[in-house]
Amino acid sequence: MHLRREAVRLRDELQATLHVPAKIRWGGFGELTVTVDGHAVFSKRQVGRVPEPGEIVRLVQSAR
Repeated sequence: MHLRREAVRLRDELQATLHVPAKIRWGGFGELTVTVDGHAVFSKRQVGRVPEPGEIVRLVQSAR
């Protein structure tokens, strides 16, 4: 899976669903980190996989 495409999908999903600005960072070695309101809500490095569709939205909603 192409991480840049996944990062854009995640950013768009968060902004469209929750109307929050999201920072998505991808990098070498398959790193993908999603940050909302200055807090990392998902790290592919820690979890070992890319998030499923809707997973980040659920994580942000449950944290609020």
